[in-house]
Amino acid sequence: MNRDPENPFGMIPDPISGETFVFPATKCTRERKLFFKRAKEIHALLLITKHAYDETNKIYQQRIQKFPKREHTPIKIELNTGHSLMFPAGYILGLTNDGINILTRQTFVMLYGSFETFLYQLFERSFALLGGAEDEIIDRSIEVLMGGKWDSKFNRMSNVFGLDFKAGDLNQYFSGFELNFEGKIYKNPLLLMDELAKVRHRIVHASSILDKNQLISVGMDVFHGFYGFYFLLTDFVDSLFEKRFDYPRPEINPAEA
Repeated sequence: MNRDPENPFGMIPDPISGETFVFPATKCTRERKLFFKRAKEIHALLLITKHAYDETNKIYQQRIQKFPKREHTPIKIELNTGHSLMFPAGYILGLTNDGINILTRQTFVMLYGSFETFLYQLFERSFALLGGAEDEIIDRSIEVLMGGKWDSKFNRMSNVFGLDFKAGDLNQYFSGFELNFEGKIYKNPLLLMDELAKVRHRIVHASSILDKNQLISVGMDVFHGFYGFYFLLTDFVDSLFEKRFDYPRPEINPAEA
């Protein structure tokens, strides 16, 4: 694929102000379209919650000054569901500042999981065409996805479904893109996926603890890059299944998925 080095994704001006850029229309199986739908919901949750945290912090910075015991004043927050929470007023300031770190870690996990869901849904659809029994499809899909590094998973996927996967083709597809994660440059996208898998494992299974009891920190600014990475990776996988099973891939606007 030939890409403009100044605009490798072929991004276009946003339709509202034209001052920022959005991803262009792209070919999608129904499974890739669902990936974009989930990714849009995940990013909306991240940004709207961050905005709510910021606004809530501003409100309580002012309110606390009027409370009788300032930040030590007990307050109660109630929801229309009947749930409530009581805490010293100052707690909400800490929560709205530090809570974004919890949110970004979970956003990281959700995006990684959404890519796995994309693969699983392609597997489910394709096993059915290969004549797999319905009650075996889940187990067979898990066998492909579980265990080992990501290059092994892609090779298993290729062997099971008869795909024409070549690691060199994937690396070439990402040529010109710097696979930079936490300052380390990775040689190919599947090595980067291995590193993302390690971080996901730490967040999910080790209470987000990295080393020396330090919590994993995921910055807000990384998610645009992650989206671009998954944009390319899902396109590459999607095209493999299209060629093998002749799945329709109409062009869609990711923002409207």
